[in-house]
Amino acid sequence: MNQQILAEKKEVVAKLNDILKASHTTVVVSYSALSVAEVNQLRIDLKKAGAKLSVQKNTLMKKAVDEDGLSELDDLFKGPSALVTADEAGAGLEVLGDFAKAHKKTFTVKGGMLDGTFCNADQLNDLASVGGRDGALARLLSVLEAPLVQFALTAKEVGKKNDPEGASALAE
Repeated sequence: MNQQILAEKKEVVAKLNDILKASHTTVVVSYSALSVAEVNQLRIDLKKAGAKLSVQKNTLMKKAVDEDGLSELDDLFKGPSALVTADEAGAGLEVLGDFAKAHKKTFTVKGGMLDGTFCNADQLNDLASVGGRDGALARLLSVLEAPLVQFALTAKEVGKKNDPEGASALAE
């Protein structure tokens, strides 16, 4: 093999390693028969969400994930594959989920790693449906708030039964 080609491949792997080391989200996706315009739109949407799409040869991506200790992803690099990476855990998952729904026959999420934990495609799709970090926090707050709201409503009803005029005056 030509030394120049070998040096270029090592450089690509080194760049991928740098990206993977900084990433809290690493997702492997399959894109077959997507147009250039569709891939560009996906890149734009991912960039807005704080994620990045990288397309390289599967052998180079495998080498990079192996060097970074992400060998669980090895089996996912079959067919046309790309890496989606993000510095924030879960960033870009909602975009990937929406894109996969819109392009069912040509785009799929294969699996990935979130903060060092392997997630299969179903788990990533479930996380995507939460709506990212903000969506997860909103759901958590609503779950935490629900018992307090229920208690307040119950206390108000008890007050109305015991003192109908006093409860209405307090409510106003």
